[in-house]
This record gives sequence, C-alpha cells and structure tokens, in this order.
Amino acid sequence: MPEPKNDSRRAYASAPVNQRTAPREVSKPPPVHASLKARAQKARQRQLLGPSISELLARRTSDAPRRHDKLHPGVIAATVCAVAAASALVLIRTGTGLALAAALAALGGASWLWQHRSQRAASETMPMPAGPPPFDTEALRRIDEAFEATAAIVTGPMLAALVSLKAAAVRMALALNGVQADDGFTLDDRMYVIESIRRYIPDTLSAYLQVPAAQRPVPGAGEGKSANDLLQGQLALLQSELEQREQRLHGSAVEALLRQQRFLQSKATRS
Repeated sequence: MPEPKNDSRRAYASAPVNQRTAPREVSKPPPVHASLKARAQKARQRQLLGPSISELLARRTSDAPRRHDKLHPGVIAATVCAVAAASALVLIRTGTGLALAAALAALGGASWLWQHRSQRAASETMPMPAGPPPFDTEALRRIDEAFEATAAIVTGPMLAALVSLKAAAVRMALALNGVQADDGFTLDDRMYVIESIRRYIPDTLSAYLQVPAAQRPVPGAGEGKSANDLLQGQLALLQSELEQREQRLHGSAVEALLRQQRFLQSKATRS
C-alpha cells in the first residue's frame, strides 16, 4: 500500500504549530515567607480570643440607660415672671390698683418658686458617692496583655481552653455589679472572682510565657509534665472554680425570688 503523501497546503510538525493548541503551564503562586505565615496565624488566634476584657466592661458601662435631663427650674420661673409682668403692664394701663398688687404678688411667688425648685434640683442632681470599682485599670491591662500574648503562641486545645476561660471571667466580672454577698454567693466567692482577674489568671499566663518556647513541650523532671500540660491543667482548674461560683450566683438569685414567693404566700388572704 503506498504511503500517503503530505499535502502542501497543510502544516505538519511533531509539536503544536500555534499557541492556541499548545498546552499551557499552570502558574504556581509565589511562595509566602514563613514570618508572614506566623504573623497571619497569630492574628487569627487573637481574633478567636475576641475583644479585651476592659473593652467588654466599658461597653457594658456605656450601654447603661442614661438619665434624661429635666427642664431647668430657672426656665419655668422666667416664663412665669414674663407672664406676670405682661399681665401687670396691661392691668396698670387700666388703672386698677388691685391688679397691680396681684401682679407684684405673682412676681414674688415666681421668685420663691424659682429658688425652691433650684435648691430641689441641685439636691436631685447631686451625684451619689460610689464605691471603688472591683477592677482597676492596671489590673485589666495586665490580664488583657497576658491573654493576648498567650493566644499568639498556643494552638489547639490550649487555645480553646484559653478562650473558654476568658469568656467565663468576663461573665463573672459583669455579674458582680450590684450583687451582694449572702448564704448562696458568699464574700469569699466574690473575692475569688476579683482575685482571679487581678492575680490568678495573669500570674498563671505570665509564668507560662516566661518558659522558653523550646522547653514548653518538654516533660519536666518533677511530675513529668511539660509546661503545656501544666498550663492546660491550670486553665481547666480556674475555669472550673469560676463556673462553680457562677452557679452559686445564679442559685442565690433564684433563692431570693423563692423567698419573695414565700412572703407573698404568707400575706395572701386565706379563705
């Protein structure tokens, strides 16, 4: 069988003859430096941690309902005086002496009313003395820095435990406002919450941060636990103690409602 002859009107080659039919190479993304990856990882971990405790407490304070300003008593007195003066001017032109006396009496009454309302308003707007806040600025700054620094270097279960502990601390810090100690939530419970935010949690995280990064996963010579194991155990212990006191606080609130119910039942009319 004779071999087919090449057609001179066509192009023949062992490779693609144009770019349309040539295979395209997939461009690889440029390599990312290790330092940039580490910074992005730390940013994601801080984002999981959420806003700082001081910011959350400040939001709660700013969200409190504000007292509406009342009408100043001077405005009321000035209005009364203006009306009385206008009435006196009209009545004087009519030649009525009794009307003049009434106008002067109205002015005197308006003056007395202005002084009385001014003194009363001053006493109402006088701020009540408030006790010192349970958490000072330095304590909140210290615990926020400790949380942020630790969240930037831990991962996995330790990061989850850190986020959970912070949430429990914020809940208890917000719940302390207006809570009085009783049999359910004692003064020791209140002081434990305050000291946890002021000292216990920051001291735990600071002690962990002082351990060199290379030595944190290495088991110690004492109990054979590494710094990572010790930190995770201490975070779990702190959260357990805070949650127990949170349950006592809620139980104390329910008990107060039950006492009110028993009181109302004792005062109810018996048929």
